[in-house]
Amino acid sequence: MVVGSGPGGSVAAMVLAEAGWDVTVLERGPDHFEDLREPAPRHAFSTDEIKGPVRGFEYPDPLAEPRVYDDRAFPGPPSTGFVNALPAAVGGGSVHWDAKTPRLWDLDFAKRSALGPLPDADVVDWPFDYAELAPYYDETEALLGVQGDRAALPAVTLRHSPRARDFPMPPGPDQTSSVRVAEAARTLGLHPYPLPMAANSRPYGGRPACTDCGACCGYGCPNQSRGSALSALRRAVLAGARVVPLATAVEVRHGGRRARGVVYADAAGRRAELPADRVVLAGSAVESCRLALLSGLPDPSGLLGRHLMFHWYSVAYGLFLGERVRSARGRNITHALDDFADPDHPGARGAARAAGLAYLRGGVVELGGGQPGPVQEGHLYRRLLPRLAGTPYGRAFRRLMRESPLRDRLLGVQMHGEDVSQRENRVALDPTVRDWLGVPVPRISWAPHAHELAAQRFYLPRLAELLRAAGADAVAAVPETRSRAFPREPGAVPGNFHTLGGLRMSHDPRTGVTDGVGRMHALDNVFVADGGLFPTSGAHNPTLTIMATVLRNTRRTT
Repeated sequence: MVVGSGPGGSVAAMVLAEAGWDVTVLERGPDHFEDLREPAPRHAFSTDEIKGPVRGFEYPDPLAEPRVYDDRAFPGPPSTGFVNALPAAVGGGSVHWDAKTPRLWDLDFAKRSALGPLPDADVVDWPFDYAELAPYYDETEALLGVQGDRAALPAVTLRHSPRARDFPMPPGPDQTSSVRVAEAARTLGLHPYPLPMAANSRPYGGRPACTDCGACCGYGCPNQSRGSALSALRRAVLAGARVVPLATAVEVRHGGRRARGVVYADAAGRRAELPADRVVLAGSAVESCRLALLSGLPDPSGLLGRHLMFHWYSVAYGLFLGERVRSARGRNITHALDDFADPDHPGARGAARAAGLAYLRGGVVELGGGQPGPVQEGHLYRRLLPRLAGTPYGRAFRRLMRESPLRDRLLGVQMHGEDVSQRENRVALDPTVRDWLGVPVPRISWAPHAHELAAQRFYLPRLAELLRAAGADAVAAVPETRSRAFPREPGAVPGNFHTLGGLRMSHDPRTGVTDGVGRMHALDNVFVADGGLFPTSGAHNPTLTIMATVLRNTRRTT
């Protein structure tokens, strides 16, 4: 029984089904695909449209399925509603993902050994190293269909994430805005490169080449040229797995050291129990922790739900008054740089010492993009115009949409900053708030560490410098995740969907929830197959590592 059909759950289902297991996948969201039993997709995905990200078609209803967020950095009443709610659908968040697939670095798997401890944090090593995961990275890239250029990777990237082979496909066409910032980065002595991405640059795996529409993040792919969890889920279904959509798992039944089944609720709220010889939790770090807590799964270490991590996003925007930069032209964000993920980046060690830390890391910086979609842009003008012109529409509105200062003239960069592990950052069950099924909702308590605050102070000016070098007339560099580092800004729910930790792996049952292959220390047949496994967050997009880790773990236990 696999709970969740996202990247990790689909890989687990694929390996188990192809090994001869009778596999059922429970997915709380709907199934928008009618072709999973066919060898290749029919290149149709009809549920998305330009207003999708505004109306939240892909997300759980925040009234029916809310979450509670307790901001430890800003004590006060918690927020209730939309909190890091990954898309709920067959294929999980990868149905609407940005498809960026960099690898974590060797430093991430040996964080404590390589870089040492941090005060008031719990920096640990993974139960395995980069070299052990490397062949599973290769296999996962082939499964998804990843485009990239090994020869173009900077020396620092290859030193920390060496590759035995090139990518399955060469890079596709460049995005105009990405190229512009990449050229500016080179003038500053930085090392941009084509960012690996699961979007076909040529027909691959029965899927056509990407049309380079530039609308990946937050949208479904109209011709399924973008790789996703469906690449693994299709193989699982063809091997005999059954996918049950609109099925919300509410309890894992267990006794002694074994689980015996999963209780789920259908779209009408009716409950049923399915027996299971093996249960795989793969609903995302937050939802897998919630299900484990709802089920009362044994927690001898007291760490179930703890050490929750996000990525600490920092963004910078440049406004170009004299020209239209058309940031969205071409495929979405084709270049990045890893310089800021290097703890030995010039000045980083000194900034760390000044903050009382042994080191600091930023993260991968995605170059280009950053503009809102046309519907989001229109909503912004509508809110502004009653103050400026007395009406939300009319001539002034049409002029703003034609001139498009917030879309055609805006260019952005974004850093996925590392979030270090802290015991008090956690998922628990809220004592009072219930969802539409009457089940306690997740309560997320989180605050940044001094490491994230110091790294943000150090790197935000460098993000702004990138855009000035690209010719921006005005620049704003801001923390996308608000924090006490910027006291004039109010606290806000972290906006990213890189939810990690809470069920972290460890060899020692006293220091983690799952063992070195993702099996819960206290149960013989319950496994985790999502970002909850991560002992550290890393400084790069995590989906490829989730899939490669689950591939490794499931192969070793099947």
